[in-house]
Amino acid sequence: MKDIFCKYLNNQCSPQEVKELLAWFSAEDESVLRALITASLEEMDVEDKDEDNKWSPVTDKLFANIKAQIKSEKGKVVPVLKRPWVQIAAAVLLVVGGFAVFNLIKKTNPNQNVVNIDTPKQDADSGSNKAILTLADGSSIVLETAANGTVTQQGNSKIVKPANGQLAYNLLNEKTTEVLFNSIATPRGGQYQLIFSDGSKAWLNAASSLRFPVAFIGNERKVELTGEAYFEVAKNASMPFKVEIAGKGEVEVLGTHFNVSAYREEATANTTLLEGSVRVIGLATGDSHIINPGEQAQVDSKGQISVNKNADTKQAIAWKNGTFNFSNVDLAVALRQLSRWYDVDIKFEGSVPQRHFTGEIHRDLKLQQVLKLLEENNVFCKLEGKMLIVKQ
Repeated sequence: MKDIFCKYLNNQCSPQEVKELLAWFSAEDESVLRALITASLEEMDVEDKDEDNKWSPVTDKLFANIKAQIKSEKGKVVPVLKRPWVQIAAAVLLVVGGFAVFNLIKKTNPNQNVVNIDTPKQDADSGSNKAILTLADGSSIVLETAANGTVTQQGNSKIVKPANGQLAYNLLNEKTTEVLFNSIATPRGGQYQLIFSDGSKAWLNAASSLRFPVAFIGNERKVELTGEAYFEVAKNASMPFKVEIAGKGEVEVLGTHFNVSAYREEATANTTLLEGSVRVIGLATGDSHIINPGEQAQVDSKGQISVNKNADTKQAIAWKNGTFNFSNVDLAVALRQLSRWYDVDIKFEGSVPQRHFTGEIHRDLKLQQVLKLLEENNVFCKLEGKMLIVKQ
């Protein structure tokens, strides 16, 4: 934990490491925590101790703010340290106080300074939990305005909204023969979680849709995806789960965790496997490949399949965990991701700049904060209504 805490002081922790560190802090004895803070500050050679050459003033303030963060429901702590020696302390407050530092680094220039945006997490101007549910009769329900609880009933399935951002199908009678289809669609700037009647789960990214039966009957469980979704499939060997992806391919599983990104504007539909085993089929060619955890199958418009055996699974599901994760991603691809989440159209003045980026940005940032990051990396944009113009 000491290594993670040193990263913490330098604003280098991932969101997962921050959660792990805070969980550890909440369980440990106070003396252990104070000793860790002091030892870390000593190693970082920060000046300005108290008159007795001790770290007690800094340690006290950092310890108090970290403990306050653990107890805070909203995860926001007001920074109270003002003196020059608080540069390191403030870094801690920015992370544990519900703030974030986001780095966007040009891959082609590793010596470039990291860009820091010290701003509180914002909900406005970024995506949120919203989707439209279309029922079998063609009627629609706007889910973000629907009250929690029972939404409606379709055949033998009761549709329930257990919490904001979630929708569940509960079977009232296992012996059903009626086949009814529903669909759920997220707009640009939206995301939603769906629990199917068999207990399988799907998380929809922005600008995505799923068409599915309200109850699975027969010898397969089949859904149709456009856009991107992460699936956790309940095991049922007698009824394989299939995902048809944007007319390009099909993914067949028995029970597993995987992500499918099948936006029509992207060159390939990508299936990334985290757990279990899946078969990916190219619809146009009939070719199929079985992939293992840590691999990604890419299906192009002709149905041809290529397999990346060392896929970046963290990057593939970063959106589900609340971040954009770029790993040597070209500018056009990065901007398309931003376009879907912030509900803007992208227009280039002149040719598309050949730039690649590596870094992570939290999806709760306001668009203007993201644009500031781009500007620090020499990508200049202006926003006119819903049009984001990338300047020459």
